[in-house]
Amino acid sequence: MLCHARWRIAGNLMTLLLFVLLAALVLALMPLVPELVRLRIRFLRWIRWTSAADVLDNHFAGWCWFYRVVLGLVAIGLLVAGWAL
Repeated sequence: MLCHARWRIAGNLMTLLLFVLLAALVLALMPLVPELVRLRIRFLRWIRWTSAADVLDNHFAGWCWFYRVVLGLVAIGLLVAGWAL
């Protein structure tokens, strides 16, 4: 009986570790947000969606902050989900 409890605790710790590592990975993407937004602008210009690319280009800083906030919320969600399991 004690052996099963140890496996359950180890499984919970591994699950928590998985969610913490995923959250760390999401947070590691934050410095790359400007490059990803520039890549998106380049892709939109490549498929000839210049109006959408111009909107992204004109509001570049705002879009970078938006994506950073989204990544932060995803990281917080992963931490909360890992802690709850």
